Amino acid sequence: MKKIAFIPHKQRLEKHKVDYLRAMSDAMDYPYQSEDGRDLSPIQQALHDKCAELSGIPYWTFTDCCTDALQISIHCLTEPGDIIVVPSYGWRAFANAVKFMNRTLHFVDCDETGNISIDSLEEYCKEAILAPAAVIAVHNFGTVVDCRNIRTILDNEGFVHTCIIEDAAPAFYMGEPYAYTPGSSSEAVCYSFDFTKYPGTLGSGGAIATRFEDVKERVYLSSAHGRAKSGQIITFGTKSYMDNTSCAVLLKEIQLFEQFEYRKRRDAIATWYKNNLPYPNVPGDNYVWERYTMAVFPDQVESVIKSLNDVGCLARTFFKEPLHQYDWLNDNKKWCPMTEQFTASTVMLPSHHYLKDEELERIAEALC
Repeated sequence: MKKIAFIPHKQRLEKHKVDYLRAMSDAMDYPYQSEDGRDLSPIQQALHDKCAELSGIPYWTFTDCCTDALQISIHCLTEPGDIIVVPSYGWRAFANAVKFMNRTLHFVDCDETGNISIDSLEEYCKEAILAPAAVIAVHNFGTVVDCRNIRTILDNEGFVHTCIIEDAAPAFYMGEPYAYTPGSSSEAVCYSFDFTKYPGTLGSGGAIATRFEDVKERVYLSSAHGRAKSGQIITFGTKSYMDNTSCAVLLKEIQLFEQFEYRKRRDAIATWYKNNLPYPNVPGDNYVWERYTMAVFPDQVESVIKSLNDVGCLARTFFKEPLHQYDWLNDNKKWCPMTEQFTASTVMLPSHHYLKDEELERIAEALC
């Protein structure tokens, strides 16, 4: 029985391998990076312009991965020891980045979408003795948080200097009719273009996008070992960039998503799940559908996963341990009951655009 996996790498290469090889070939003549003071290479510039066109966010810096993007953003926008508020549910990279950059990590609870709870954040801000330097909003599995609500809370509590950093790792914006456009109410939005993301490279990749030219310049310095475009070394930093062949693959992937309307296909699959499965999808605004997340009674989760695994669907839970349960992360010793409930009551299904009708039917039959 053929497995129904979350990452359709084989199907992707079967359909588009020649497209990727041609794109990489065209980019191989220019190996240089902008770190050494050069202008962006032609393929980097083309990718930059395409991402700016799709997102409406004008300044893009491409990094080795989203973890680098988060660490660089934290370095540029906060100081060592500063308090950074994060949600307690999600991939550990954003919480690790705070600790790795020697900042103080404070958790707030998630809501029924699995993203940061606006009510929990508001309660935190009302009780806070010190203003946080930043809030990290995470768009889990492509479900987008409306960061305008975060900005309103911060302004109402007098935290006008608190910045917002968005972890949109799996939620690259391609013009879908979201109520909120990632990056439009924050200082920086960080993306992953890992091969597991949609669109993505064939390996690793990330980006930082910002509306602000001064933030862009700080990001450039931080990711270029502190060397200004003039050639002078004026501060310290690290090195992180997306190589030109990865840029070429990513740009080609974006073009393929547009050509074959893959986002529409993913949305159609999610709609099919909603109409044919006995378990509801968790709420939230989503057009990416990195995962399809079902709300299941906690005592049924194990049996539901077994039923799906028995028909070859590699369904599972994700992030089994809420982040606030790790002692080495939880600086404010926050209890996050909604996160624990959400973690214990969700089952996730593959929802990629290569799924076949027969596979969808197999999933439905296992659950109905």
